Amino acid sequence: MNVLIERRRPMRSAEITKKIPLELLCIRLLEERDMYGYEMVQEIRKRSEGLLELNITTLYLALKRLNEHGYVSMYYSDAEAARERSRIYYHLEETVGEYKQKLKEEYERVTLGVRRFLEFGQP
Repeated sequence: MNVLIERRRPMRSAEITKKIPLELLCIRLLEERDMYGYEMVQEIRKRSEGLLELNITTLYLALKRLNEHGYVSMYYSDAEAARERSRIYYHLEETVGEYKQKLKEEYERVTLGVRRFLEFGQP
């Protein structure tokens, strides 16, 4: 008997930006603490168990949009050791609450709509 084992392949950046609300993921991470970009990419990969692999540029575009709307601010870290480089950290502003709720509701609406569409007419 042959058994087909489905291997889950990670989604690449171009696929991800079409299928997930990246700004919502950024907001969720920054609710916990200030982070720098590469750290956020690693956390998204880790928490999704490798299913979401982002290109750092894709993440920076989402952070730039959040910054332009006043939901995220940026600051440079002070490198403590001479060999460390200064990093740009992102900080979530209090004004993000309503926008986060809107993103979450839109994600849930789309997810429900797709589920209903796929289940339509199924026995």
